[in-house]
Amino acid sequence: MKVKDLGQAAKKFGTNAAAGSTNYATGVQNNSDWATNTANAAPTWASGVSAAASNGSFAKGVNKAGQGKWQTNAVQKGQSRYQTAVASQAAQQNWQTGFAPFAQVLTSITLPPRGVRGSPANYQVVQQIGDALHKAKLSS
Repeated sequence: MKVKDLGQAAKKFGTNAAAGSTNYATGVQNNSDWATNTANAAPTWASGVSAAASNGSFAKGVNKAGQGKWQTNAVQKGQSRYQTAVASQAAQQNWQTGFAPFAQVLTSITLPPRGVRGSPANYQVVQQIGDALHKAKLSS
């Protein structure tokens, strides 16, 4: 079997993927059952994750990529995507909406006076805050 030149194939892949961004957006916009299908796939997802953990394929994939590939891609792709994404008005509104219940929990906590540095009472304050936030997370 003849295989095309991998350099040319990779270039074609990049060109076609970039040109397909409109199709990607259209496909997402025309999808009306993502949430239902994704929720229904939860058992399959769990089985896949469990299998990947038990047979070592997750670790193999991580080791195959290695620190260098992860770090390079995270910096080259992630930095600009992160900056653009979090600077958007929608992201800020999503953060505010998502954090609001936890902010409400925090404002409802009455903290005792601080103890001296290293006091066990200070750690109890942290426990109180952590317990309240954890309870809110589980109920949301």
